[in-house]
Amino acid sequence: MSERNTGLFLPGHVSPLEVAEMLSQAGGGSPGPGAVRVGHGTWNGTMFTHVGVEAFEAGGLLLMEAVALPPEADPEMVLGCGLSAAHGSAVFLFYDEELGAGGHAIFRNGMLESRKVVDGRDLDPVERDLEGEVPVTDLDPSEWIWVLVGDLVEAGAKVVVGPGIRTDDDIEALIQEAGGEVAKVVQQVATPSAQVRPQDPQRSSRLLGLLRRVKDR
Repeated sequence: MSERNTGLFLPGHVSPLEVAEMLSQAGGGSPGPGAVRVGHGTWNGTMFTHVGVEAFEAGGLLLMEAVALPPEADPEMVLGCGLSAAHGSAVFLFYDEELGAGGHAIFRNGMLESRKVVDGRDLDPVERDLEGEVPVTDLDPSEWIWVLVGDLVEAGAKVVVGPGIRTDDDIEALIQEAGGEVAKVVQQVATPSAQVRPQDPQRSSRLLGLLRRVKDR
């Protein structure tokens, strides 16, 4: 994952302060430069907001990578549920050509409505949804997983900006259109479950290390 192929997208123009306050409640941010960016743009006449969280871009999204869904206190869930409750919808998009994976997580009215990801790492493709993970079979060798991934990315993007967003280049174009400013996130005392992602202790250590590096810049 990277800052050009991973992002959270919202309808309309949501204030950076609102995003920062919500993320701080989950213990998912750092006051360092670049940790959280919020940008506003217009795509085909539709206003939208892009939220870039450095920890997600560098460390990955549990919604995209883990079989089990994140706990409610995880920053991904806090942002998705909280921002969709306030603004109707919130969508994570992800497309990584190098890893061979991509898809969406759609939140509506405070609830996770859809999680669909195709992951072709190790050349053994699987699809993850709200229920878990199943193998992907009967793929066209000439297209492999990319048509499926493009369909999933487009299905997520339609909720916020309409059709036509299918690749990492398309996601990057959305992010560039939005621009962005750093949103200062003030760390608050949080429960351990909100600060550490229990599914993968090694991954949690990487995320905490990243946040420390950002804070120390």
